[in-house]
Amino acid sequence: MLAGAAFPFMLAVILSVTVIGFCVTDELALGIVILVAGELFLLAAYLVFGRQNGVAAARKSAKNIKKRELGSADAGVLFKTGEYALYKAFIIGLISCVPFILIQFINCVFLNYFCGFLLRYAFGWAYYPLSYLNLSQWLNFIWILPLVSVHAAGYVWGARQEFSKQAATAVQEQKSKNKKSRK
Repeated sequence: MLAGAAFPFMLAVILSVTVIGFCVTDELALGIVILVAGELFLLAAYLVFGRQNGVAAARKSAKNIKKRELGSADAGVLFKTGEYALYKAFIIGLISCVPFILIQFINCVFLNYFCGFLLRYAFGWAYYPLSYLNLSQWLNFIWILPLVSVHAAGYVWGARQEFSKQAATAVQEQKSKNKKSRK
């Protein structure tokens, strides 16, 4: 699950440093447009990574099911390591937000410049939207929900696509076996 969370986390940091970091401008309208574009890019990236994580988990599930049918005693197969499970969609998305959660919590409890710097430049996706309204920094935790939800939606979407693809392949294989057995 950590590997699945690494890429969304790195992308969130990169988008915060580049696109979202440019939303600090003297013109409020331009800053809001840049911020909204950055947030949409980030959500799209989480959707793509969630989908890919779902596809990988579905493939692992299909492979491990076949191994279990053959009587494999491998611990990874028996404990269903890496296989599709809905709760993993939310866990992976949440793991990618853990660095933000820690730094935001420290900054809310002990206001300091270092955490403020990290929040602005590494986690601008959560820092800037409510900073324009001068609301409590505790509300920045709200921005975890869209990322986790979008990742979960992508995870389920990718897994469903992969499972239907595998089912169609199984039907084709069965049809070709039936044709060969008739001859």
